[in-house]
Amino acid sequence: MKNIYFLFLYFLIFFSKTYALFEYKEIFANSAGLCGAFSAEEENLSVIYYNPAGIFNIPRYSFYFSNTNLYNISKLANNTFCFATEIRSLGNIGFIYNNFGFELYKENLIYFTYANNVKEKFSFGINFKLLSVDIKNYGSRSFSSFDIGVLARPHYKFLTSFVAKNIYSADISEDEVIQKELVVGSKIQFVKNFLSYIDVIKNPKDPLFFRIGEEIRYSLNDKFSSSIRLGIETAVEYKPARYSLGFSLSYKIKDYELNIDYSYLHHFVLSGQHLVSFGLNFAKRQNVYYEETVDKKTKKIDVKRETQIIKKDLPKKTINLNTATKEEIANLPGIGPYNAQKIIEYRQQIGKFTSLEQLLDIPRIGSLTLQRIKPYIVLEEDLPQKQLQEQSFGQQTQQDLTQPKINQPEEKAVEQQEKQEVVKQEKEVSKKKYNLNEITEEELKTLGFTSSEAKNIIRYRTRFGNFNSVEEIYKIPNINRKNIDKVKNLLYVE
Repeated sequence: MKNIYFLFLYFLIFFSKTYALFEYKEIFANSAGLCGAFSAEEENLSVIYYNPAGIFNIPRYSFYFSNTNLYNISKLANNTFCFATEIRSLGNIGFIYNNFGFELYKENLIYFTYANNVKEKFSFGINFKLLSVDIKNYGSRSFSSFDIGVLARPHYKFLTSFVAKNIYSADISEDEVIQKELVVGSKIQFVKNFLSYIDVIKNPKDPLFFRIGEEIRYSLNDKFSSSIRLGIETAVEYKPARYSLGFSLSYKIKDYELNIDYSYLHHFVLSGQHLVSFGLNFAKRQNVYYEETVDKKTKKIDVKRETQIIKKDLPKKTINLNTATKEEIANLPGIGPYNAQKIIEYRQQIGKFTSLEQLLDIPRIGSLTLQRIKPYIVLEEDLPQKQLQEQSFGQQTQQDLTQPKINQPEEKAVEQQEKQEVVKQEKEVSKKKYNLNEITEEELKTLGFTSSEAKNIIRYRTRFGNFNSVEEIYKIPNINRKNIDKVKNLLYVE
């Protein structure tokens, strides 16, 4: 009876041994464009299907949808839905539901995935899989299985992976089992925006074979980015080689990103297959391969550009702290909307400020921040004196411009001394700051970053090397920009 059962199964699927029960299928357009060389990926949700460890570095909330007919055979509909999210500092969880077949024969796959990391350069994951097959008039059966995956980064331009698939699975019959499989893969960035993928696969059914993919990424503008993918799967004794071509288009607005992926798979025996998939990401990671403010030759920040940004953010006039609006206070250096709201609430609580030092009673406003904003704030009783000082300073400046210089050597000596004092003061202030290239995870937490954000900052530094500027922290994925605005004045790069 079992032999008749599976003979019927074989004739249903391509009338040959092309696919056995729950065998590997190309179900996602982004991975199909690389011919399935995807085990070392870490930025796409569909990596759950290839390596559960890869979801640890994906965006905070991700959805992916795929609907296709395998090799354009209408009876072989294949529908897939994926989801993954972060659980604070506990890691990431993911889910896949896949439905394959038609009214006479159906396969259903459900993946429950968990992933976490160890020491920033190493992540691990596990897939718990529920598999079921239903053949009309012949009944149905269900099975369970496990995948275990590892993802390591020995160098910031190199990722390597190891995956053991179906390490525990029940035998369906004497001559039909769910195939176990071992995959060793890598992802290499030889040149900026050019990525190479390679997977080496071994299962009991086939000799050793390879999947190789190439991807080129580029940004059209701040909102649109795209990539082109090519792939090949080498031939084995009973299976011809396959080739693929694909591309993707991404549209990003604020913390949301919409992805559209397309790929075409060429098969020497079966007809070609078109795949289209859609993805939606929340709190998407920034494109870390695009460093707008870094000089390619010197690797130094463009000082002119940075200076222009700072001058633009500084307030144009002195404000009265007891009458200023939230927007005016938010424009003060190192304050931002969050701290501005706290200042307004504290002002309402105490009636009015009688001393600028009262700002130190507000959480997350320290002495360094107070020193930075003092030139731009006054109280009622200080206002006339402040205005008088500004007028006197302006008159003195005008006189200095019209009167001839006398005793220039003495003035130069005084000016040189003042410069030395300024440099000395800056060094003293910098001691109170944190070097972004040496700061620890615990120190980041004390500054107000969440555990997950602190880990992402350390992970980014480990992956791409030392920071070139404090502004570079904005490129790190899953970091709340408001948290950076609050504390970036306490950070420096050396």
